[in-house]
This record gives sequence, structure tokens and C-alpha cells, in this order.
Amino acid sequence: MAPAQSELGFTAEEMAVLAGAAADIDLLCRLHDREADADLIAALSQAPVRDWFALQTEGEDSAAGRNLIESWLHDSPEADALAADFADLYLTFAKRIAPNESYWLTEDHLERQEPMFSVRSWYAHYGLKAGDWRKRADDHLVHQLEFVATLLRDGRPHAVRDAGRFLDQHLLTWSRDWFAGQAQRSDTAFYAGLALISAAQMEAIRALIETVTGEPRAVRARPAEVPATGPQENCGYVPGAAPSW
Repeated sequence: MAPAQSELGFTAEEMAVLAGAAADIDLLCRLHDREADADLIAALSQAPVRDWFALQTEGEDSAAGRNLIESWLHDSPEADALAADFADLYLTFAKRIAPNESYWLTEDHLERQEPMFSVRSWYAHYGLKAGDWRKRADDHLVHQLEFVATLLRDGRPHAVRDAGRFLDQHLLTWSRDWFAGQAQRSDTAFYAGLALISAAQMEAIRALIETVTGEPRAVRARPAEVPATGPQENCGYVPGAAPSW
């Protein structure tokens, strides 16, 4: 007997897995959106990092990421150090990398360029709009993650397919570089580990979308004139296991 189909076109089991993936992205959004304060650190410490996510990932990078975070949590972490590292990575450009698509996909590594407007059109197609683009560009990592989670939670087949297409055309074209840079330049094991875990989770979510929709991946190629990585100066913390990508 075939599994019962929901009104949205997926089986109940598929809908549950998609909802779990959306919840995983929600957690990633929170961790990348602002520094982890003392209350969040205490909450995260209550469970092994593997149990934070519905989709389980394997491989050296995800294991290294979990080990980095768990070691950091075990060592009585200080919220002040985490806040400083967050600011250097996400806010002040002190690490010479940025969590925005335009930075990675334009020749001069500028922000708020054509990729931002392309992403904005995707949001508008679903009646969505990012907040003040002057404070946080539409193509920021967190906005893109939020959009993918929204499409997965929508649950309609075309929305889930669009989640995969958006990942291929936007988020996955540059986020690997961002996560690799974050893992190498973080001053805390927490943000180094978060980068490794985030990359693994997004790959797992993309694989899930391919499985449930049957639509193969088609990741957009990087423009020929854009270098594969951003400026390389000011490298800092290097995690114990280098990312394999």
C-alpha cells in the first residue's frame, strides 16, 4: 500500500521531515543572527550538539564542528568573548569576510550589488520582504536562511522545489566560502564549529529537497571574473580539523 498523500502533495512522513528541516534552519538563523547570550548558552548546554537538529549529518566536518562547540561549552564559556567574535565576523568586517552574497559574487567584493536585487525578487514573488536593507542587506545569510525555511514550511510542492532552486542559484553558490572563512578566522571554537555544522546542515537539507521533489540539483556556476575566495589577510583561529570542501 502506498503512503497516504497529504493535501499538499507529500506524504505525512515527508511533511514531517520538511518541518524538521525548517526548524533546523530556524536554529541556524538564531545562531547566525546575533551573539549567543548567557541564557542561550545555558540552554544549548543542556543537550549534545547532535540533538540540536532533526536532520542528522555525518562526515569529518560536521563531527569536527560538534566537537569544537561541545569542547567550548564544556570549558565554561564567556559570553563576552563570543560577543566580540560575533561582531568581528558579522558586523565590523574585522575578519575581511562578509555574510552577504554580493560580497562573494562580485569582482570587487562589494555589498548590495546585483545579487541582492535578484534575491529581493525571489522574496517578492512570495509576498515577502526583508527588513531595512541599509542595516542588513536582502542577500544576508540570515535573510536567505529564513526564506528557505519559509518555503519548506509552506509545504506546497512548487514552494519546496523553489527552496531547492533558490539554494542552487543563491545560498549554496557562496555560503560554502563564507562558512570556510568563518571556520578558519573565528577566535572562538563556538563560531568555528557553527560554520562547519551549518555547511553540513545546508547540504543535508538540499539533499532532502532533491529526494522529496525528484528534481535534480543545478547549482549555479560562479561568474568567471569572480575569484573563488575573498581577501585572505587577517586569518585567525584554525579549527582542529580543516573543512574538507
